[in-house]
Amino acid sequence: MITNSVQIVGTGIALPDRILTNYDIKRTLNPDIDLDWVEEKLGIRERRILDHDKQVSDIAAQAGSEALRRSGFLPEDIDLLVLATATPDCQAPATACITQGKLGLRGAAAFDISAVCCGFLYAMVVAASFIQSGRSKRAMVIGADAFSRITDWTRRDCVFFGDGAGAMILGASTEPAAIFDAALSSDGKKYGLWNVGPGKAKFQMDAKGVFEQATMAVPDCIQRVLNRNRLTKEMIDVVVPHQPSMNMLRAIANQTGLPLKKFRVNLDRYANTSGATIPIVLHETACQQVVKSGDLVLFAAAGAGMTAGAAIYRWH
Repeated sequence: MITNSVQIVGTGIALPDRILTNYDIKRTLNPDIDLDWVEEKLGIRERRILDHDKQVSDIAAQAGSEALRRSGFLPEDIDLLVLATATPDCQAPATACITQGKLGLRGAAAFDISAVCCGFLYAMVVAASFIQSGRSKRAMVIGADAFSRITDWTRRDCVFFGDGAGAMILGASTEPAAIFDAALSSDGKKYGLWNVGPGKAKFQMDAKGVFEQATMAVPDCIQRVLNRNRLTKEMIDVVVPHQPSMNMLRAIANQTGLPLKKFRVNLDRYANTSGATIPIVLHETACQQVVKSGDLVLFAAAGAGMTAGAAIYRWH
């Protein structure tokens, strides 16, 4: 069946039990951390850390299982799994395939997408395209990362990231007013601003360069997708953004004219969980009934690469 749009029919999250506060980092890992700077500029107080005996596929499967439960669907109802991660279980096979096995999604196509912090948005667009073309009936999209495993805890930027997973199930929509559209971009010449280099185990980040690039690319993607759908910023009811830092979210709000009060934020509790940020925020937003039927939801993200994107979805 060819469909013009998609519907979000279930969400789920998985968060490690271990909590690492800014004070814990300063006390045990990096005494040079400025606690006031981390909380005021980044908006981060604590983050979750995945236990050493757990894999990214474990929390990915946990989030996917909750999304299945909340949607009312069974594993055999899913025919596609797209997993966004920059911290896979292993080089091969894809973590999506490992997760598929843990979830019991027998026969479903499964593959990874690597766009770092923009990964979930890219994965959502790919899965939606499968549904819109009729090649998939029901897709699971998961964002899962454990950046604690690629963090150099002696660096000032060790405070940015945390671990977690979020999942979404997409199906075809029969709602006449349904909307799902996205604008994506990348600038590979700037790949060095955030990377885990060849033979390296930890990420390197030019925080100023990332900030400057993201605060140009994200507003551009937002404006492109609004223009294409003949929408204005005033029509947006809820913004579900990637969670880079409060400084960056404030800058994006200022440049787009979108009120910061419309931005859903959980940086204080989870920090930046990379590919998992958007589905975690969305799940909490849905559970808190902040978003209602008919609302226009704006997704926005930027990641290494430098990747960026924005998507519009009418909640129903």
